[in-house]
Order: sequence, then C-alpha cells, then structure tokens
Amino acid sequence: MGLAPRLSFGRDRLMECYFWAVGMTPFEAKFSNLRKGLTKVASLITLIDDIYDVYGTLDELQLFTTAVER
Repeated sequence: MGLAPRLSFGRDRLMECYFWAVGMTPFEAKFSNLRKGLTKVASLITLIDDIYDVYGTLDELQLFTTAVER
C-alpha cells in the first residue's frame, strides 16, 4: 500500500502495542487472533493520535475531540 513513506511522522510502536495486547489477554494459542486484532487497533489509534498532533488545526481538533467524546 505504500503507507509507511507517506506516514513517516508516525511513531513506530508495533512492539509496544503487541506487548499491551499480550498483557490484556490470556497467553493461550486460541487467543492469538485476538492479540493480533488488538495490536492492529492499538497501532491505528496511535497513528490517529500522531495525525492529530501533526496535521490538525485548532478548529479541526476541537471538532474531532467533540465527535470522539460523543
């Protein structure tokens, strides 16, 4: 998809997200897909936070924050 070069400002937190997912789920093989999914969601949330920090104008950030709080 070529997203990495275009999102170079984002933090590389894949391992931290995975370890967070491991800590949230029982360490059994049957939960491996859950850990993968949680890792992806946590990585996406981290990327959204980075976009929020880098590209958001004050007006846009206020609208986004209001939408998330609802």
